[in-house]
Amino acid sequence: MRYLIFIILLLLPTYLIRFSVFNIPSTLLEILIYIIFIMGIYRATRIGFKKPPWQMWAPISLLVISLLISTIISPDKRTALGEFKGFFLDPLIVVWLIWQFIKKEDIQKLFLALIGSGLFVSVHTIIQRILGHTTSDGRAIGIFGYSPNYVALFLAPISVMAISLGTWFIIKKQYRMSALLFLVSIINLSAIYFSGSRGGFLAVLAGLGIYFICQFWGWIRYRISAKIMILILLLVGFYVAWTFFRPDLSATPDAGRVATSNNVRWQIWSATLELGAKHPILGVGLGNFQNAFGEFTKTRANFPEFITPFALTPHNIFFMFWLSSGISGLIGLFWVIVSFLKESVKKISEPSAPILIAVFSSIILYGLVEASIWKNDLSIIFWTIWGLIWLL
Repeated sequence: MRYLIFIILLLLPTYLIRFSVFNIPSTLLEILIYIIFIMGIYRATRIGFKKPPWQMWAPISLLVISLLISTIISPDKRTALGEFKGFFLDPLIVVWLIWQFIKKEDIQKLFLALIGSGLFVSVHTIIQRILGHTTSDGRAIGIFGYSPNYVALFLAPISVMAISLGTWFIIKKQYRMSALLFLVSIINLSAIYFSGSRGGFLAVLAGLGIYFICQFWGWIRYRISAKIMILILLLVGFYVAWTFFRPDLSATPDAGRVATSNNVRWQIWSATLELGAKHPILGVGLGNFQNAFGEFTKTRANFPEFITPFALTPHNIFFMFWLSSGISGLIGLFWVIVSFLKESVKKISEPSAPILIAVFSSIILYGLVEASIWKNDLSIIFWTIWGLIWLL
């Protein structure tokens, strides 16, 4: 069973192979998950089911209940059910498989499976750039299509994982494995660069900063100079992030991609807050954000032409959970994050814990400017990392 779970993570991009089964939309990845799940159920009936702690299943239960309510109130039940299935049910099945069959000695193998998946995406993106298959402003879209940001959303946490794991191998004096992981990391970072995503690089830097703090906390905690340096780096990081994403609402549409992208994002955030104020408790329904956003802003200047087409999500994971699953879903997300952090603090001395914390943090921080969980592959990465912390 362990190797079948590794295969799921290695083949994450196969969710792009889509078809219908009895008129129900599905993907190759989803069918793979269901087959392995059925095998896992059969296997568990023979060896016994592992009971998860309440701290693990309670926040998930709140989220699932919130999502089911949001599915019921959604005007587009087909889309809502599709998002519930692809973004939550399938990843939670993977979490159950991990909890049931993976041991902490297998965690590094899971890391390598995800890193292998990322390498495929990176090489494809780089080849696209070499062949000139880019957007009009030179950004490589990658295998996922539509938006170059999808490349960075997928590769940023995997890059943090690869570099952190490579550093750990240096500590263990396993230099060949470390060199291989750093080579893969260079390929990943090149692909993120070709995607033109600023948020991707910031997420990688933030995740690596958190990794080094966690990994070397035993040394840092007794040195005032190290703590001062960390504080300075945090302030510099906040300044750089603000510089990268601050709006310039006086800019014209031809001011360039950065100004335009920032302004669109800030306009989406502002309108999302207004929309949320009209639907504060239940949100607008699962799978209905863009439709609700478009209806809410249809009379505003420039929104239908220049802003709503980019509002597939509110470009913020907390806004997305609030509007898509209601206030209870947002509380569920916070509960998931807090439970992960509490559990990781208890297990910080475990070799894999700093890596898990770094990757998880990079996803959440990236979620401040993108919906970094709201996609088939991204949600599986997120919930896999969340589930692994309980195995330590």
